Amino acid sequence: MKAQTTTEGISLIIPIYGDFDIKRILRCVDSINMQKGVDKEIVVSEQGEKRRFPDIKSVKYSFKYHKPQKDLSDFNPGEVRNIAIMNSSKYYIYTMDADVIFLDPNFLKKLLDLAKKNPKKVFYRPFMRRLPKDNFNEFNKWCESLGFEKAMKKLIVDQKFLIKTSPEYRESKIFEKDSKEANYRKTFTSFIEDYNKYIKERIGTEAEFNFWPIYWNENRHCGSNFFSRVQFLNVGGYCEKFINWGCEDSDLQWKFRETYELEFFPPEMEVVHMDNLKCYVSPKMWARNEEISTARKKEGIKLAISADKESLKGKYGKLN
Repeated sequence: MKAQTTTEGISLIIPIYGDFDIKRILRCVDSINMQKGVDKEIVVSEQGEKRRFPDIKSVKYSFKYHKPQKDLSDFNPGEVRNIAIMNSSKYYIYTMDADVIFLDPNFLKKLLDLAKKNPKKVFYRPFMRRLPKDNFNEFNKWCESLGFEKAMKKLIVDQKFLIKTSPEYRESKIFEKDSKEANYRKTFTSFIEDYNKYIKERIGTEAEFNFWPIYWNENRHCGSNFFSRVQFLNVGGYCEKFINWGCEDSDLQWKFRETYELEFFPPEMEVVHMDNLKCYVSPKMWARNEEISTARKKEGIKLAISADKESLKGKYGKLN
């Protein structure tokens, strides 16, 4: 696959794996289509045993066959994102997950204006509200009957960290934890019912509370990055050594931090996570990924970028 000729605008990169809920990615696509005042393209990259994403005229699509190991979703998150980016055509790139939507219809326009004023910066990890799992079906019905824009206007924002279909108060517990890899203090949210279930069933220790993403959700979208194509190619794209969930996004952000000016999205630019069961999470694979991340950082940024650029060049030919 050859790198595409680039044009002004933003490519929105969305990866999906295995049996991910297609209804959620359709809402994600609706959210992007609602964005105003910016030239944009949606690029979906799917990895699995068969195509599940439907044919949508406004979406550029690629598929990579992958048969997972038994009882383990061992997808390659870096590879599937690299495929999408190298198949995209806009100068600026926004990476997002298939279960995330925008609150503000001018989100991308504001981001583009910000990037043009700050060409040396890379923006990452916007604040994120949660749409609870048990609210999604009602929200999805609103979208199907009223349209996405009207459905968004019906959502209720009256509680910190959340956006809901009902004004009912959702009792939560908040956890904070210093993160060496991300270089800031993370905030995690949990519904009280999930917290109680974890306390009853957990096999970990107090120090491991914040690890389990089936219960804990950070109040930032960790996989969200906004950068230029030049910046992406200069750091060698995503490392493709990570398997399953975790580390590929923080690794890319580490490379950006060492070579550009990495900065959080402005606090007013929030996104929404449509909560779902993260059945693909594997503590075993997470531990493996952390070992790879530690080794890369020990070897140093120059070696990491050089290896990743060689990998990209080997797969996609000349990088431009």
